[in-house]
Amino acid sequence: MTAKITLHQLPGSPNSIKVRIALNHKGIAWTSAPFPIEGPPPGDRSALVELSGQPFTPVLQHGETIVFDSGSILRYLEANFRGTPPLFSPDYQTQRAIERWETFLRTDIEPPVGAIFGQVFAPSPDLGQCEAATRLIQENTADLEKVLSKSPYLMGDSLTAADVVLVPFVNLAMIEPSPDEGPIYAFFREHFHLGEGRDATRDWVKRVMALADTPAMA
Repeated sequence: MTAKITLHQLPGSPNSIKVRIALNHKGIAWTSAPFPIEGPPPGDRSALVELSGQPFTPVLQHGETIVFDSGSILRYLEANFRGTPPLFSPDYQTQRAIERWETFLRTDIEPPVGAIFGQVFAPSPDLGQCEAATRLIQENTADLEKVLSKSPYLMGDSLTAADVVLVPFVNLAMIEPSPDEGPIYAFFREHFHLGEGRDATRDWVKRVMALADTPAMA
């Protein structure tokens, strides 16, 4: 397929990072269209609505085809770029296991991350809620650490969508200082921590996040 791919994204958003990792893992040529949001959250998203019919990033534009929702974008890439390294599996049980990790993201990882995002934009952040969110991410990554202490990726020796969907969110609990970090990342770095006993998880996050840093290919 030769049509140009453009990713309309908020570069720091976990869901945008998820799609960048997938594109770069598959070696698919793409260009970035960072989406500026002016004003306080949620900001003016009318251009996104005009593009895709809904207000959230990321949005993938492939020729005349528009796909929104990061999970849907991963499945679109898998279905339409069949000769690239896979994210999902033709094996029934393996595919079910990947989807269970996707559910784990929604039930165990997104809630503490969402709690911190809520405090980022609160007029007066509740540090008690930040501490509770940190305790929760520490507790809920115990299963990740057990699996990753035995294999480099959640499904074994190869990266799959299970890793791609989880890593950008777990990464928010291990933000390192950066001279160009914005206020959101700075808040996460100060108030949201993975904690001790997560060495395998940290190595996994760094390994997968390296794919997000690969420059877009024109």
